[in-house]
Amino acid sequence: MDVSYLYSTLNSGLVIADTDTFLSEGKRHWPDCKTRSVGSVDRETDVEILLDPDGASTIISHFSDGQLISVDGADLEEAAEIAVWVRSLNPDPSLVLWFTIDNFDGHTVLTPGITPQQVIEQWVDHREHDPYVEYPEYFS
Repeated sequence: MDVSYLYSTLNSGLVIADTDTFLSEGKRHWPDCKTRSVGSVDRETDVEILLDPDGASTIISHFSDGQLISVDGADLEEAAEIAVWVRSLNPDPSLVLWFTIDNFDGHTVLTPGITPQQVIEQWVDHREHDPYVEYPEYFS
């Protein structure tokens, strides 16, 4: 089963990163990556970073509103490392940024300075903690 990892801001109007920052910081972090524009009327994403363009690639997609970044083709450890990079794109502590997966069965709050290990260890299981009850300010 293919899992999509998501990095989403829960603050209305705040962005993780604009397109130019996403691309320039991606190229700085992964010098051998490839980038491509994918924006169209039918897609919500505008650009992608391909981490291993010559093989089975991990693809990091930037959504045009700047409030969501997704990753496909990564395992949990790589997704946690990418989560740290995503958080570094906007270190403003007022930005509420969550790491989750496409079925939304849990999350980790990505705080400035978080490590990949903390991303994994701080996972909150939504079967035990209902985010709609515990964080109504984000889901009303």
